[in-house]
Amino acid sequence: MAAKPAAKPAPKSKASPAPKPSPAPKVAFPKKSTPPTDAEFGARLPAAVGKRFEAVRAYLDKQEATEEFYYYGPRTGWAYRYLRGETSLCSIMILKGRLYGIIALDAAAQAKVPWDTLTEVTKRARKQAHGTPALLWLDVPLDGTGATDFKSLLKAKLVGVPA
Repeated sequence: MAAKPAAKPAPKSKASPAPKPSPAPKVAFPKKSTPPTDAEFGARLPAAVGKRFEAVRAYLDKQEATEEFYYYGPRTGWAYRYLRGETSLCSIMILKGRLYGIIALDAAAQAKVPWDTLTEVTKRARKQAHGTPALLWLDVPLDGTGATDFKSLLKAKLVGVPA
């Protein structure tokens, strides 16, 4: 009797290799020598996010805040900075491809924030905040419910800022 030929090995799967993680998005406006225009900043935002951004800008305008572009360095780039007199109220910037509102709250402003009424987005931002209990820095995403919450944070801060 003749020996059976050896079984052929199973064909290799032609599945593609595991996808490589996408590189971190570049800084939106990294060059100090070339500040963006309002149109360039707005063009980076999806329409729905642009509407939320405009709503926050309109609220800040009603509060008599001045708006300017400010350069935060090559890792962050250019962002909108809002002031009332000499006091910085907040910044709005594009980080990692998303729109964020950055606000620093001192202890008095933190006491005025209705934390229990805010959404999970802002509660998560509070847990991830940096700084000290005396001055807490929150990075709130503005591409969802965070825009409304951000206005609540601004209201609490504005109570202690002279007009």
